[in-house]
Amino acid sequence: MRTMKDSGIEWIGDIPADWNIKRVKSVLCERNESNNPIQTDEILSLTNDRGVIPYEEKGDVGNKSKEDLTGYKLAYPGDIVLNSMNVFIGSVGLSSYFGCVSPVYYMLYPRNKNDSVSFFNYLFQTKELQTKLHGYGNGIMEIRMRIQMSKLNSVQLPVPPSDVQHKIAAYLDCKCSQIDTIIARQKEVIEKLKAYKLSVITEAVTSTDSQMCRFRNCITTIEQGWSPAPAEIVGEDGWFVLSLSAVKNGKFIKLSKKPIDANENIPTKLSIKVGDLLMTRSNTRELVGDVCLVDSDCPKTIFSDLIYRISLNDTLIPCYAIFLLQSAFIRQQIQESARGSSGTMPKISHKSIKNLNVYLPSIPEQREISGFLRNKCNCIDTCIQEKERLIKKLTAYKKSLIYEVVTGKKEV
Repeated sequence: MRTMKDSGIEWIGDIPADWNIKRVKSVLCERNESNNPIQTDEILSLTNDRGVIPYEEKGDVGNKSKEDLTGYKLAYPGDIVLNSMNVFIGSVGLSSYFGCVSPVYYMLYPRNKNDSVSFFNYLFQTKELQTKLHGYGNGIMEIRMRIQMSKLNSVQLPVPPSDVQHKIAAYLDCKCSQIDTIIARQKEVIEKLKAYKLSVITEAVTSTDSQMCRFRNCITTIEQGWSPAPAEIVGEDGWFVLSLSAVKNGKFIKLSKKPIDANENIPTKLSIKVGDLLMTRSNTRELVGDVCLVDSDCPKTIFSDLIYRISLNDTLIPCYAIFLLQSAFIRQQIQESARGSSGTMPKISHKSIKNLNVYLPSIPEQREISGFLRNKCNCIDTCIQEKERLIKKLTAYKKSLIYEVVTGKKEV
């Protein structure tokens, strides 16, 4: 068994006796090369789940790139690309490309050509180091904090001999690849289960002998919520606003709410109650028009202006409506009618909702179909949740393994 010593750094703990503690600036250099004059028009993007990728592969997610690339910085293959504003949540990765990146990124590479850049990249993947870096951030709001390069340079890291670095990197490449493969397979199964669930719902609500009608014939009112100013403090008798993330994949997420300033003139008529049918007014293309039924008490809570509350008449029961509005038949209509300018989330209007074509069977048939779908979808959801729990465990194990190895607590 190896001899260990106290590193003197809380987040690192004990390290092997032949390892050193060094500041970032002692082992990594910043590559601060400007793309002016233009050397490349290949824009790179950094994602939490896929690492550094060409911008065009990112899809319609996150910030848009600028047309003027002279303000961008250069990244080379083998550079650690680190987002100075999001490194606290794991926005760091190893580049395999030559391209240009936003000025908020730092590019780092080893001072010693014999050192392993992959080893240091794995160090930055640890939650323990990310938490430490959080304490170095500057900013008014936590989500907009930025770590300055001068502060990053002062962070202390565990540094083994170069040959050990390469051995650790090779070990983690192998182990993490195995874990990632299992996770990817579980995600594929989840997507297949979701597709199966959608097909079951769609077949059930479209295979009736009922005639088609406009959704306007089934509703009495469509109410849009309210958007108060953000509140930092809420009193004992405070009110909350239900945020957009409360409505997701047909489920009501009760905890997705934010406090309202006590001085606001709160429209209490928008208070939500059990049985309310909610629909997202604006969201990503995949989730705009998503629906849920409020299934639990949420006292003193109104819904935001990004959410609609739809009141039904006696021709349509809520438990059937929630499945009907999740069907591929309806989802396609919603996505085709949703509108939004470039760079914004699409929105669906009152008019578009009212003009939806729906199948409207008799009330007894609605009850029968919704009962069947409730049981069937619960079974599918249970399978999905099991896969998600497994992914969560594997992700936690991967993070734990990386930390144990890059700090020398686990010998390889």
